[in-house]
Amino acid sequence: MVITKNTTARIKTVRSNRNLFQCTSGVAAVEFALVGPIFLALVFSLFETGLLYTKIALTDNAIADISRTIYVGAAQSDATITSDTLKEDICDSVFIIQDCLNNITIEVTTISDFDSIPTDGEICQDSFDSAPPPATTYSPGASSQISFVRVCLTTKIITPFLGLGLKLTKNANNRFEIISSLAFVNEPF
Repeated sequence: MVITKNTTARIKTVRSNRNLFQCTSGVAAVEFALVGPIFLALVFSLFETGLLYTKIALTDNAIADISRTIYVGAAQSDATITSDTLKEDICDSVFIIQDCLNNITIEVTTISDFDSIPTDGEICQDSFDSAPPPATTYSPGASSQISFVRVCLTTKIITPFLGLGLKLTKNANNRFEIISSLAFVNEPF
């Protein structure tokens, strides 16, 4: 058998192809490239969900706190307690929402009975909106009246393009509105 340069080159090519298919270096990088984005999307979605539930829980707790000020009569007897001071109290409690004072709307009204609790007509302020801040009602009510407190906080969503961010209803500025409300009877004072 005569071995020529051509034959030698073919043998080297066959050996290098065989070595290429047997080579396992870089397998982990390929696996990560396939699985990594899915894993990271899941992690970011879980983080977003936890952060959003934390914001909602802090908002609910803050409304319960300011409602105590109203139903014991402190808001009615102290002229320094206004809608703006209640906003500041809520924003102090909900410390993880950036620019809270420019993204919060509070409404305090009296209602005739618990069957007439407003379920729509939320007014939400968004710092990204060019419109002036909305006008809301601040009427804490008198002794033994039913008061209704509703707060709307607008917050950004970190991952609006995946997971929970895709399912949430967002406003025109692609931000989420946390709406929390509470109805209670004022104490006799």
